[in-house]
Amino acid sequence: MNQFSSLESKLRRIVMAFELKKNRLAEVERENEELRKNLAEKDKEVSELNKKLNEYIKNFKKSEKFTKIVSNNLKSTGNTAELKEKLDEYILEIEKCINQLSN
Repeated sequence: MNQFSSLESKLRRIVMAFELKKNRLAEVERENEELRKNLAEKDKEVSELNKKLNEYIKNFKKSEKFTKIVSNNLKSTGNTAELKEKLDEYILEIEKCINQLSN
């Protein structure tokens, strides 16, 4: 009887330890799934930010070209009145382009 009681006690401790490990495993699996979802969201954010960065880089290159055009015209125009007139022409052309793109 004494051996049986000892064996029964050990078996109960093993079952309790198993239940604790099973609960911990379920908790870790839930946490892992949550982390996977967060990672997927962050990957999506990084992808979107990379797209925006590429657009900004492309637009920056365009603005560099515009700066070169203006600086070249600055050299060719002698006074500010001529420069203002040139800039007004550019603005009108840009507005026409925007209008055409909008339609």
